[in-house]
Amino acid sequence: MAWELVNGTIITPHDVLERGSVQIDKTHIQHVSKSSRKSADTMQIDVNGMLVFPGLINCHDHLLGTYVPRVGDRRPYLNWLEWDNDLKSAPVYAERQQIDSSDLYLLGGYRHLLCGITRVQDHIPHFVREAFAKNLPIRIISDFAMAHSVTSFALKWGDGIEAEHAKAVKNNIPFITHCSEGYDEETLRSVETLAAKGALSKQTVLIHGIAFSDKDMDLLAEHQCNVVWCPVSNLYMFEQTARVKELMDRGINVTLGTDSPMSGSFSIFEEFRTAREFYRFAYGAELDDKVLIDMMTTNAARAMCLSDAGSIADGKAADLLLIDGAATNPWAALTHADYSDIMLVITEGQPKYGDIAFAPVFDAMKIPYQTIMVKGARKIVAGDILGLQNRIRRAVKFKKELDFLPIEAA
Repeated sequence: MAWELVNGTIITPHDVLERGSVQIDKTHIQHVSKSSRKSADTMQIDVNGMLVFPGLINCHDHLLGTYVPRVGDRRPYLNWLEWDNDLKSAPVYAERQQIDSSDLYLLGGYRHLLCGITRVQDHIPHFVREAFAKNLPIRIISDFAMAHSVTSFALKWGDGIEAEHAKAVKNNIPFITHCSEGYDEETLRSVETLAAKGALSKQTVLIHGIAFSDKDMDLLAEHQCNVVWCPVSNLYMFEQTARVKELMDRGINVTLGTDSPMSGSFSIFEEFRTAREFYRFAYGAELDDKVLIDMMTTNAARAMCLSDAGSIADGKAADLLLIDGAATNPWAALTHADYSDIMLVITEGQPKYGDIAFAPVFDAMKIPYQTIMVKGARKIVAGDILGLQNRIRRAVKFKKELDFLPIEAA
């Protein structure tokens, strides 16, 4: 079905097009312009100046870990393994294990949808994701090579660092691994190890990097590597995070990731807030709002090798986010947003979540939805989010409250 958003403030994200229109045909953007293309076959939706962004791309999560509360009584940790041992022995882990894995994946999808995220990188072996990630309301990035991490105690994911990196280079897909997530001797040598294995390139995506040295960062810049910054998770587990200004000053492509809510943020809103606060504390300066949005749009698309994502232009995927906010500084409007400000989320040309005012669009496109309250705002969402909430409560045998899913029936 062809349809068109008209009278919107289009953030491409590098330029701002006021009173613009975005014409959508099936799963892709057909045309972006300052004027609408009126057609009898096209449904037009006047968005009354709302800010229209590319859908946000979350470059790091573990969707099977979509649960709360956060775990970790011995912070700060030496490395990820110490935290993981505490996770596996925590009562909340046993509680989470009662929930069907497909429902945890679905929960992760809705967690991100409510914040305007339309794609996520789920860091786990492909066979696990392929078994459980079905009928999600957002898109999962599935085309990548991987390792768990770069130490002798890494989980045995993939076919080995050299083989996985070679696969990434051959197929122009990302090679993604946790890296420098801790302070033990092996973890501190992670970048050195990758360099020795010939696994540093523009395909390389390194998650966390809290222990990067100056020499490490110089190597990453030389080889055009990418870094996923996860400030909430890092500060929670290690009371430290990546030296993001030094990374950006070297021209390294930096993106954002939430990690799972058992160590990371409940929402991208929390991630934005923590990123700003850390930058202000560490550097005595403000982190530009546009830089944060670039991290989740153009930078993320570059890191994940997604040619169809990260911007609003003819031929790109119709993954879009509409929010309320002032056109004078649209990037700040998004980085300071909350749940109630999310007005419409579109993935692959289909509305999936939005304000009740967009119900006629869902109806016209015959998309089943539920009406819910989200932080006091009346919203509609595709699928059966309330049924999911009830299944989780039945599984754990009590009325579980999930901070990252602030919903109730309307």
